Amino acid sequence: MSSFLTKRMQVRKLHSVLAAVGLLFGMTFPLHADPAAAANYRTMKYGFFVHYVWGGDAYSATINKDGTMPAGLDDLAKRFDAEGFARDLSAMGVEYVLFTAWHADMNLLYPSKVMEKWRPGHSAKRDLIGDMIKACKAKGVQVLLYTHPRDGHDFTDADMAKTGWVRGEGSNPDFNRWDKAKWNDFINETYGELVDRYGADILGLYLDEGSGAADSYRVVDYPRLRKTITAKHPHVLMMQNDYGNLYTADLGNQEVFYNGAFATPDGDQWTANKIPISIVVGSIFWAACPEGKNEPAQKSAKVGFYPHIPYTPESLFRHTVFQAGSNTDGGGILWAAGPYAGGGWETGVLDRMKRVGELIKPIERSIKNTNPSTSWPTAPGTRIANLTWGVATQSTDGLLEYLHVLKPPTGASSLELPPPADGRKFSKAVLLKSRKPVALRQGAEGVQVTLPDGERWDPLDTVIVVQVSTDSPPVNLALHRSFRASSLEAKNYAMLAVDGDPSSAWVSAPDDPAPAGFVDLGEVRTVSRIEIQGRLPSGTVLQASDDFAFANAKTLATSADSRTSVLEIVKAMYGKGDQWLDVTEKLRAAAQPDSVNVKLGISLAGVDPVPNVLKETKVDYILDGKPGSVTLVEEAILRLGAPPAWTIELPKPVSARFLRVASPQAGRCAIAEFRVFAAVK
Repeated sequence: MSSFLTKRMQVRKLHSVLAAVGLLFGMTFPLHADPAAAANYRTMKYGFFVHYVWGGDAYSATINKDGTMPAGLDDLAKRFDAEGFARDLSAMGVEYVLFTAWHADMNLLYPSKVMEKWRPGHSAKRDLIGDMIKACKAKGVQVLLYTHPRDGHDFTDADMAKTGWVRGEGSNPDFNRWDKAKWNDFINETYGELVDRYGADILGLYLDEGSGAADSYRVVDYPRLRKTITAKHPHVLMMQNDYGNLYTADLGNQEVFYNGAFATPDGDQWTANKIPISIVVGSIFWAACPEGKNEPAQKSAKVGFYPHIPYTPESLFRHTVFQAGSNTDGGGILWAAGPYAGGGWETGVLDRMKRVGELIKPIERSIKNTNPSTSWPTAPGTRIANLTWGVATQSTDGLLEYLHVLKPPTGASSLELPPPADGRKFSKAVLLKSRKPVALRQGAEGVQVTLPDGERWDPLDTVIVVQVSTDSPPVNLALHRSFRASSLEAKNYAMLAVDGDPSSAWVSAPDDPAPAGFVDLGEVRTVSRIEIQGRLPSGTVLQASDDFAFANAKTLATSADSRTSVLEIVKAMYGKGDQWLDVTEKLRAAAQPDSVNVKLGISLAGVDPVPNVLKETKVDYILDGKPGSVTLVEEAILRLGAPPAWTIELPKPVSARFLRVASPQAGRCAIAEFRVFAAVK
C-alpha cells in the first residue's frame, strides 16, 4: 500500500487524486469548495427541482397545507421558511436545488426595481431568493434559479400594453401586432437585475421553453439575453427544457410528470438520459394537494395533472445511480416537488426523499462528483431491465471506476464484465462500503471481479471500486468538463465539444464577430498535448489561463489554413424489400459540412418501416466532388470524410485551468472534440 500511495503522490499532488487514493485505502482528505462551482455542474448527479409560485390570476399554484391559497405574493414570500427548507434538502442529501425566481404571470420572489418600473405589484417585498440561497449554501447545497423569459401570455391586458405583448393564440403573442423590441427590453432589464443580485452565488439559470414547437426564438432574442446574463458573471450556466432547440442555452433538460417511461412504479422500466432529467415525485412541481390527500385542491384549466404514482425510495435511489451512469451532459436527476406556503411537503415526499439520501450516503462518492464511465458506457434510452449487470461511473480525475452492480449474478460470487471500451487496464479493486479487497482478473475476454468470502450482493446496488493502472491509455482531461462559448448555433451547443462524441460539435453563430470557446478543467492541470478536431478559421489562437477572464492569457499556438473535405448527402433510404423510408433530411441534419459519424437505423429514423426485419440504410453521397454510395445494416455507424484535426504538442508542459480557442475574425468555428492530455512524468 505505501509504495503505491507514494508513487501516486509523486505523480500528482492534487486534492482529487489524494481523495481517490484515500477512498481506495481508507484514508480521507478535505476537499474545498470550488469558487467557480458552476463549472462542476456536469459532475453533479443528484438535485431537486422546486416550484414555489404565486400565479396571480394566471394559475392556482403553491397552496397552504389545508388546501387554501395564500393571501397574495407577499404572504407567500413572507411565510417561506428558508432555514427549514435548507434542512430538508440537506436531509435528502442533494447536491443542488433548482428553485423558482418567477414562473406564471412573472411574480418575482424578491424586491425588484425593474419590475416595479414596468409592472408595479409583481415583485415581493421580502428577498426570498436571497434568504433561500444563503440558507442552502450554508448546508452545502448549491442553487440554480428557474426563470421564464416569455410568459407575457399570462399578463393582464394592461400589463401586456406596458411590456409590448399583444394577446395572440395560446402562449404566443400576436406576431403581427406586438412590439418584440419592447418585450425584449423588459426581459433583458429583468434578467440583468437578477444576475446582478445573485449571479455570484448561483450555478446558473433555467430558462423555460414555453413552446412545444421549439420556436421561442420568435419571441425571445436569445443571443441578446445570453450576453445580458453572462456579461458580469460568465460562469453562469444556462439550461432549458429541450424540445429540440436549445437556442443559446448550454444544455437541455427533460421534465417528466408520471408519463412516458415513468408512468409505472417499476423503476427498472425507467429510461436513462444523457441530459439532466426532472421527475415529479409529488403531485406536480409545486405543492397542489392538501396535506394527507393526493388530489389537487384547485385544478387549473391551464395545467394538466397526471395520476400520482407513489414511487418507492428504492426505485428513486436505483434510478439516481442509473442516471449517473449515462448522464454525460451533467446534472443527473432532479427529483421534483414543492413545499407548502409556510413549510412542509405533500404526504410522503420528504420521507421518501430522506430515505433516498440515506441509501446514497454510504456510496455517495460513486454517484456525486462523477462522470459516466468511458470503460463501460451506458447508452441513453436503456432501462435497468435491459442491463446484464449494471452501470459504471468514473471519478473526475479518471483514476477510479465505480461498478454499480444493479443486477447481480444469481448463485455466484463472481461477475464477468466485457472488455473496457476505452482499452483501460485495472490493478486493484475493493468494495466501497466495507473497503474489503475484491479479487480482480483482466484478460482479452474481459474483466472478472469476485466478492471476498462472507460478502453477498446487495439487492439494491453493490459498488466495487476499481483502480486504473498507470499503463492505461492517457486520460482526456477535458472529457465532460464545462465548455463555454461566445455564441451558439441552434442544436450545436457548447458542451458538445467535450462530450466524447466526434459526430456532434459546438458551432458558433454565423454572425459571431469573434467566435471563441474555452474549456474549464476544474483545477490547474499540467498539460503537454491538446487535440482539437473541427473547423477553425486561420489565425485562431490557443490560449491558457488560470482565470475565467483570461486576463493574463498565454498563447500556446496559432492555427494555419487547414484543408477540409466537402460532403453532400444526396439520398438516404432506410428499410428492406419494397418498404423504404426516406431519411435524407435526418442524415443531412446529423452530418457536418465535411464529415458524418452517426449511427444508422432506427436510431436515426425514429420509426420502424418494417418491424421485426433486419433492415438496411442506403446512402448516396458526394465527397470532395466524387460520387459514392454505401449500404449498411441496422444500427451500423456511417463514417464519411473527416473534419481537420489540430494537434498541439507542447515542448514544455503548461500548467493551466482554462484553455481557450479564439478567432480574430468573424465566421463560424466548429469543434467536434476538444481533448487535453496531461504531461507524462
